[in-house]
Order: sequence, then C-alpha cells, then structure tokens
Amino acid sequence: MSSLRILAFDTSMSSPGVALIEIKRKKPIITDLSHVKTDVKQPHGLRAEIVEAWATMFVAKHIAKGFDEIIREDFVGRTSRQSHPVFSAWGAVDQALNKFGLAFTRPAISQAKVKRLVVGRGKAEKEEVADAIKALTGYSGEFAVDDESDAAAVALALAIENGLIIGEQ
Repeated sequence: MSSLRILAFDTSMSSPGVALIEIKRKKPIITDLSHVKTDVKQPHGLRAEIVEAWATMFVAKHIAKGFDEIIREDFVGRTSRQSHPVFSAWGAVDQALNKFGLAFTRPAISQAKVKRLVVGRGKAEKEEVADAIKALTGYSGEFAVDDESDAAAVALALAIENGLIIGEQ
C-alpha cells in the first residue's frame, strides 16, 4: 500500500471537528480539516441535523479516494444531560457515514490516550497537542479551532498505536 488514509472525528454537538490524515512512507500529512459550530439556542434535533449535513459534505468531498480507517475520540459523560448532546452528535456522524456505506473501523479512543500517544502526557494542554501535531506532520497552517487539532490528534494516535508512524510514546 502506497498510502493510508485516516478519517478522524472529535465529535461534540457544539463544535465537532474532523481531520483527514494521509500517511505515505511513515510520514503523516494533514490532507484536510474542518469543523462546524452549532447554536446552543437551537433544539438538539436541529443541531444534530447540522452536524450530519456537515459530516456528509466532508465525507462526500473525500470519498473518491476512500478511507482505510475511520475513528473518533471517546466520550464518557457524568450525567445524561452532559452525554445526550455528544451521543446525538455521534449518531449524526454515524448517519453521515452510513449514507456512503461506511462505519467506524476502530473503537473510539480516549482523550487521555490520544494525548499520551501524540504528546507523551495524558494531561497535555491544547497548545501542546497542536504543537505536537505540527511537529509530527510538518503542518504549518493554523487550526481554526481546537476541535480540528483534536481530530488530527485522534488520527495520529491511531497511527502511532498501530506502528504506522513514530510518536512520543
């Protein structure tokens, strides 16, 4: 295989992010990043539909070359009030993927594990995560929001964990 494409989501209801990372000769390259912001004043149903439409458009933009792995960051809420919006967004992304006959190929990966693999510390700050992503990928752009860098970190964590690239471990 000449390259591997990882589609990764940092899924939330308020501002989900997505990253497409391509790995060529053990070198990860950020192919595309995106996020969408929803309005907290809107009902969850509408916000979930907005997330689904955004994810559908991103997948449609890149489906021609396919995806080798599809993953998302894990989430464990403390209350149903906290969990409901995130799991609604998860369902929205699932619906978007299903439109293309796709599904997540790996179990969700915890935030602490992502940080540990990418940065070397499970309690790394957002800036440290973004800096580590730039160091690993050579990305020189700016992340529009933390959700984009978080999604990129999820993809990189999968790649590191599976020996596709060398990380901080």
